[in-house]
Order: sequence, then C-alpha cells, then structure tokens
Amino acid sequence: MAGLAHLPPMKAAQTLSSFHHWLLDADQPGAGLSRVLVLHGSQMHPELSGEIADYLNQYDEDSRGRWIAMHPSLIEAIARDASQRRLLGMADPCPNCPPAGPCGLRKVVRALAGHGHIVIDSPHAPVAADAAINVFHVSLESGHDGCHLQLNPDCFRNHILAPIIGDVYLEWLNCGMVSAGMS
Repeated sequence: MAGLAHLPPMKAAQTLSSFHHWLLDADQPGAGLSRVLVLHGSQMHPELSGEIADYLNQYDEDSRGRWIAMHPSLIEAIARDASQRRLLGMADPCPNCPPAGPCGLRKVVRALAGHGHIVIDSPHAPVAADAAINVFHVSLESGHDGCHLQLNPDCFRNHILAPIIGDVYLEWLNCGMVSAGMS
C-alpha cells in the first residue's frame, strides 16, 4: 500500500493494533511468494519470534519492514474475536469447531500465513502453515525432524539467536532453491 510506504519498519509488537497495521500493509493471500518462519520448541525463548521479526524488518530489504511475530496469545485473541477473523477473510467457524479450539487456531494460523512476512510461534503452526509457500521451519529442541534449521540454544548467547536464524532464512530464501520448489 503506497500510503504506508513512508512509515518506519514495523516493530514486532504483540497487540491487536500491530496485527491491524500488518494486515493493512500485508500482501494479499496467495500473491507471489508468502514468507513464513515457524519456530518449534521455543517455549524457553518467548521473546525470540519478536526479535527475529525485528531483525528481518531491518535486513530483509524486499519486505519493506512488514515482518510481524505472532505468539500463541495473539493468535488466540484473533481466534476468539469474530471481527478479527473476518479481517483475515475467514468464514464463520463450523458448529463443531470452537474458534479458539485446536482446529480454530490452526485455521487462524493458516489465514495469517497466507499473508506472509510472519514469524509464528505456536504449537499449531507446523501443521497449519504447511500449505503456505516458502515456510521455513526452525527447531530449538530435538525431536523436530524435517526442519530447515536445528539449533541448540544452550550453545549460543540469547542475543545472537535472532541474527543467526534471520541470516540463514534470508540465505535460504535468496539461494534459488525456494523458487525451484526445493523448500
């Protein structure tokens, strides 16, 4: 959106207001290559998704500062509120699927991932985000097979985890393997 181009890069705040700003400037679902980074096993590092989004806002030149982090609490807030779900273009939930139940949360994650430029920290993200294009999976604990990057956070100081993850993600995104379908 040209009207928002003059704004500074978005901070990865965890509020409905930051979600609204991100959504206004987000790509339309399915437009081009969505960019999604999913964290696995990040319970001991709840601030990491925001730090990664902040890092990518600074160094991902193509994103125009549109990266946002989604913690489980913000995803639940969106799922519980029918007006927030409608903003994402979601239909009313089926009667057997409570909006904030596991199925409803996966649907919200899937809708969020469709807009791209999002770091998702949710137990529902691995399954729900798989339908999106360019999903990069990062594991911070053992037992998550198939991740693009597995790190032992105990081997690093906390302040360098986000730059490591962000840099590896940007290399992966720009190396040509993604567009060749080798994600």
